[in-house]
Amino acid sequence: MPIVDLKTVKLNYEILGDPALPTVLLIMGLSMPASAWPDKFIEQLLVRGLRVITVDNRDAGLSEKFSNRKIQTSVPIAIGRALLRMPVPAPYRLEDMALDLAALLDYLNVPRVHAVGASMGGMIAQILAGIRPSRVCSLTSIMSASGNPRTGFGKLKAIYSILSQSLGDDSEQERKKRLTQVFMTLKSPHYQYQEEDLERQLADVAAHPLDPAAGERQLLAILASGDRSQQLSRITVPTLVIHGEDDPLLPLSAGKEVAELINGARFMSLPKMGHDLTPIHLETIADAIADLVWSSEC
Repeated sequence: MPIVDLKTVKLNYEILGDPALPTVLLIMGLSMPASAWPDKFIEQLLVRGLRVITVDNRDAGLSEKFSNRKIQTSVPIAIGRALLRMPVPAPYRLEDMALDLAALLDYLNVPRVHAVGASMGGMIAQILAGIRPSRVCSLTSIMSASGNPRTGFGKLKAIYSILSQSLGDDSEQERKKRLTQVFMTLKSPHYQYQEEDLERQLADVAAHPLDPAAGERQLLAILASGDRSQQLSRITVPTLVIHGEDDPLLPLSAGKEVAELINGARFMSLPKMGHDLTPIHLETIADAIADLVWSSEC
């Protein structure tokens, strides 16, 4: 996977598929590298005639770490300020992360993409569709939210489980143990992973050393960007919103709100899906994305 220097950030990315095919840009969530996208899911997109670009967000995977950016406030204080709709100081915002991706598309000479984001990646995809509409053919927002603290605020236990996996840059075995705890916290209580599925999900992710503060910087970016409801209401590209009915981090109402805010958005709720890409739903999600892509004029 090449790493490109875009002046404002160095990003690690990978491209799969024929350049002549519609391009799907996959954007991953908080703290997670692009390798958190299940291989089976990417394969499902490829066999449906799509080209796929995956990218490590800033402060994730092999992309540039912003360790030199000072964190000015603690996460608990930042959460309190966000709940009160007060400004949250942060090393950067989600808008900066969306502009990173626009710069990557410029570098790759890809004029337009079908943006697909999970969790925080869904927020970044929403922003990209809002501030760079000429670059986005369609939007798929998976298990994400609008930033409205009344509906789209994560449960503290689940947030802590995500951040706790960044507490130390230790052995791969220890990282894998922490990631397993995260998955067990975020998955649906009504779905049990097969051991081989869980192993496949975690193996590539655990291979990456973790910046202890990277997850905090990304979470602060979410909080600093605040309530984006008005911005979502201005999105005009064809949109699909997918949310798990058992999501322990962001409630189903958060996904419904995103769909209600975006004019003409289709909402899909999936049973036995938590805050994860549940194996039993990968083909269903790939089918829905492919249908959106091929029905979009681009």
